[in-house]
This record gives sequence, C-alpha cells and structure tokens, in this order.
Amino acid sequence: MTERRAPAPFALSTQAPRLTPPAAATVLVNVVVNLEHWTLDQPMPRAALPAPHGVSVVPDVANHSWVLYGLRSGLPRLAEALAPLGSAVTVALNADVIDHYPQVADLIDERGWEVVAHGVRQRSIQSYDEEEPVVAEAVSRIRQRFGAGGWPRGWLSPGMNQTDESLRIMREHGLEFNHDWMIDDRPVWLTTPAGPILGLPYTLTLNDVTTYQIGLQADGALADRTLRSLERHRVEGAVNPVVMPIGLHPHIVGVAHRIGEIDEIVAAVVGAPDVAAVTSSQIHDWFVGQVPAP
Repeated sequence: MTERRAPAPFALSTQAPRLTPPAAATVLVNVVVNLEHWTLDQPMPRAALPAPHGVSVVPDVANHSWVLYGLRSGLPRLAEALAPLGSAVTVALNADVIDHYPQVADLIDERGWEVVAHGVRQRSIQSYDEEEPVVAEAVSRIRQRFGAGGWPRGWLSPGMNQTDESLRIMREHGLEFNHDWMIDDRPVWLTTPAGPILGLPYTLTLNDVTTYQIGLQADGALADRTLRSLERHRVEGAVNPVVMPIGLHPHIVGVAHRIGEIDEIVAAVVGAPDVAAVTSSQIHDWFVGQVPAP
C-alpha cells in the first residue's frame, strides 16, 4: 500500500520562490471569518458547555444558543471591528447560512466581503456517504447567491478535514484554491488528478477556536499571539513576502470581553506601512501572476 503523502513536494521555506510584493506590503494579512450553521437536530460538533453526565443530548439548546448568539450579536460586533479593513475580509461560508440566516448573507453583501465555500453546514466531510454532491451543492448555492462577485473561487473545509478525493473534486467543480493544507507561510501548488489547485495558508495558531475553545488560553492570548507573529513576519517579509492568516468565529471572538482584541489587531494592520489586509482571491492572483501552475 502506498503511503499517503501531502499533495505538494516538500521544500524548506527558505527555498520558496522570491516574490515581488504587491505595492509596499510584504506581510499580507488574510482575515477569514467563519460563518456557520450548526443544526439543532444533531449533536453539536463542538461544545462550550460539556454534556451533562457525559451524555450528548439532542436538541443541545445550550451549545446551539452559544453559536446562534455569535451570529446574532457577535457578528455585528465583529463586522464593526473589522470595518477599517474595508472589503479586505474573506468569509468561509456554510451554504446553509444563506437560507437559514438571510440577514447574514445581506451583511456580507453590504460589507463587500469575499466568500469562499465552507461546506453546506458545519459537518465533517467524512460523515457523508458521498462527497461530490456536498461540494457541488455548496458551490452552486453560494454561486447563486454571491455569483455577481465571482464567488466562490476557493474552499475551506469544516474542521479542515479532507478525503483522498477532496482536492480533485474541488478542482473539477472549478475551484481555484484551498485553505486546508496549512504547510507554509506562502501559497504552494497542490497536485490533484484533475490538475493543480493552489494551497493558500490558513492557521491553527492564530485561530480563536484553537486559542480559546481548545487551548483554553486566557483572554488576550489571540491578540498577543497575532501581534507577536506580525512583528516577526515583518522581519521575514522584508526578505520574501509572507501571508499571515487569522481565523475568526463570531461566537468565540465576537463576545464583548474579547472584541477589543480585534480592535488591537486591526489597528496594528492598518497602522503598518509594510502590512496590508487582503482577501484569499487577491493572494491567489498575486501568487499565480508570479508562480504559474506547474
């Protein structure tokens, strides 16, 4: 049996092609806001409140409320905190959000944010009997609602999970990039039987879920990590431009006691002459213009 390998040749980051930065920006900050639908008729994929006596319940009112609060109250807060970035924000969108929460889709339109596909609902692809219909449905529904913006051009999987066929299926459905393979600070070309697809950076460390919900860090940790990362990337970006993704969820960081961290991060991004906020598609187009598909 052939051992599974990452779909990109291994290389040290110091061996990456030398890139010309867009304008003066040598650090490209990619803010990705995950907007998700977690169904009330199935066990919740993640919990703030552990199940009583260790027994998962349906409906899980407490944990569903936690996530729904994020869309109702956390998202408006987060949108205002990100406003200084203008339209340079990417949304990873469950397609079900379009129908279940149409006001959220309207907010995305009003802000001019980019949309990448994030499955149909917040559910691992391995839990479906067939993958291709899920990808097709997510792409079709997002394209129908946001097609005027050309979205979606890319994909971020729920939980960053893939099967052996995921990249091929995404490529066959016209997607140009994927955020799941978090293996470098710059884009890398990924191989699929249907042709190459660009792997864009994403993050588990500058991510509010892994910082607070999984890592149980004290409030302020996300801002601290992000600002320290930004300073280091500014040094490294002066040699070769880098991408710095930040993964956000409104039910995690959109709460009143954490939203100030986003204010701090945004102020640092807009205040640095060598840093720019960019969307996923902008990163794709910048990189492909210099490193065409193999």
